[in-house]
Amino acid sequence: MTTLAITQEQGFWDEKQLATLKQLGLSNAPKGDLAVLLHYSQRTGLDPFARQIYMIERGGRYTIQTSIDGFRIVAQRSGEYAGQTPTEWCGDDGVWKEVWLEKTNPAAARVGVYRTGFQEACYAIAKWDSYAQPNAPMWKKMPDLMLAKCAEALALRKAFPQDLSGLYTNDEMEQSEPAQSRFVQTESVTINTPEIAEIVAPERDEDFDIIAAVALVAMADTLPKLRNLWKKFEAHLDDVISLPEGKTTLREVMLKAKDEVSANA
Repeated sequence: MTTLAITQEQGFWDEKQLATLKQLGLSNAPKGDLAVLLHYSQRTGLDPFARQIYMIERGGRYTIQTSIDGFRIVAQRSGEYAGQTPTEWCGDDGVWKEVWLEKTNPAAARVGVYRTGFQEACYAIAKWDSYAQPNAPMWKKMPDLMLAKCAEALALRKAFPQDLSGLYTNDEMEQSEPAQSRFVQTESVTINTPEIAEIVAPERDEDFDIIAAVALVAMADTLPKLRNLWKKFEAHLDDVISLPEGKTTLREVMLKAKDEVSANA
């Protein structure tokens, strides 16, 4: 059975996993950084091929990041997560409120996380000046929610330091140097199939996951398999995907894969 599943026993990425990571934007990542990504994936149980955890290049250095959902998964799997306090926000007056209805941006947000065996919740406060990206679309649209996610990530890390230390969410890191390389985030997808040539593409356009398609192309090691994928993805060959070197199409990714397979034949 062909799979991208990560095991606790493997010491490094296997050939198919490396090919998929390359297609997903990590072709230039050093072997040491890829080893770190594997370590965090094994430690947290998060799946990089389902975009639960990923690696980003900032200023020539790679960092491991995840989403707030990734933090929640790790906390839940620990068996000691006991819930959270309601999120609160405050303005410059320092008065905490359970809902932010002001037209101005909140000055801070705070969240407490409960863990079994702890007498009190682990509280964390995220200040607007420390985390906000005022010009980013999501920060403009939902400033209270974005700041709340930063506070929640801080609180979860305080409550579960052994599991989450050294790991940061994309919301926390948006204020740092712009990312130059990252996994493209879409809805999660599971790839687990006996033969690539037997895969049937989604029938409805809204169900098509171009990242999953790129991963399957990366796993195809023969021209017949690539031809089969070409036929099955024909309606989506001109769909656009963003890679570190710029935007490209599924057609161009498949043509590049064809050249690589032909060269290695």
